[in-house]
Amino acid sequence: MQTEDLISLMSADNRPVDTGWLRRATWLCALAALSITAGLVLVTLGARHDLASAWMTPPVLAKALLGASVATIALALFQSSLRPGLKPARRLPLVAIPVLLVAVWALLTLALAPPEQWSALTFGRYWRACLIAVPFYALLPLVLLLLLARRGAPVDGTLTGACAGLASAGLATVAYSLHCPDDTVPFLATWYTIAIAFVAGLGALVLPRFLRW
Repeated sequence: MQTEDLISLMSADNRPVDTGWLRRATWLCALAALSITAGLVLVTLGARHDLASAWMTPPVLAKALLGASVATIALALFQSSLRPGLKPARRLPLVAIPVLLVAVWALLTLALAPPEQWSALTFGRYWRACLIAVPFYALLPLVLLLLLARRGAPVDGTLTGACAGLASAGLATVAYSLHCPDDTVPFLATWYTIAIAFVAGLGALVLPRFLRW
């Protein structure tokens, strides 16, 4: 076959390549993971008894908003990291914005409270449960995002893993907020942030081992 014939054959089907399927798959995967994880929380731990009345109070709403914000930003960076040529690392600091807002709110809360209440406001009753539950319930979203990442072409596996971990922890935070009875902002700023950072580190450490291509 002549070179000209080969080129003509390869260019015969000139339909545009669908490069957006990874983006669509990322958000569908996240919605599925959130639904399943929330269901697992309700089945294994149950909803807090006052969920109907407490759901729209600022501290409880802040849990869901923190998780949703971190997950949304991290998912956008995650799907960008699966396509060579894009540079999502430059936007990674955006994830810190919702965390910093909660931290400032927590500091203001502590500043306005008597010092003898600081320990109760920060530790609550179930800080150990939070540190265990958020990473545990983040495992399912993390595995789903790992499987999706293997369908892409990530150049920086550590970045992809960190974004997957952040997104998974954010989704787990939203799901666990259906159960968590500790509603103070210092509690949220401390233990949820530590749990999210742990899952991000886990993703950055583990996922690159499975993303080599």
